[in-house]
Amino acid sequence: MLHNIKKENIERMCSNPNCNELGEYPAPKSRENLREYFYFCINCIRNFNKSWNYFEGLSEKELEVEIRKSVTWDRPSWKFGTKNLYHEFEEAFKIFENQKYRNKNNGLNKKLEEAFKLLGLNPDSSLKQVKTKYKNLAKKWHPDVQYKSKSKINEDKFINITNAYKIILESLTKPAKTK
Repeated sequence: MLHNIKKENIERMCSNPNCNELGEYPAPKSRENLREYFYFCINCIRNFNKSWNYFEGLSEKELEVEIRKSVTWDRPSWKFGTKNLYHEFEEAFKIFENQKYRNKNNGLNKKLEEAFKLLGLNPDSSLKQVKTKYKNLAKKWHPDVQYKSKSKINEDKFINITNAYKIILESLTKPAKTK
């Protein structure tokens, strides 16, 4: 019968040796052992709570560690951006990523090749060569220069040259994406 009695129902005497009342209120025995308790009556627990300091005896560094741990509810944490929590997920979908980059680069390469072809340059041309060629073509095909033959074809030619220049300029000045 005694083993069926729950721990909470056991009547305890107050842990204060000078008190004869029932100890109903638990208080931790120490900072290192927070799951073992003294049991006090209501008056003694009030006195205990007034005098007990969880951080008593800690050095300044130990106190700082405790404060930092309390910010994250005593759970491990990492500096923002230093731990990849979704590594396995990303690995599973790398096949699709590579395919996406391959398709994107093919489309971009075709546009870039057409842009170099339109300006009459090769893909190994320097930024200075591209700018010089664009300035010469822009002077030749600008609508203000072509005012005598107000042709839609001439106007479109200038727009195509400008767009090609922008594509090449973007490819030469934008940092390359790494896979």
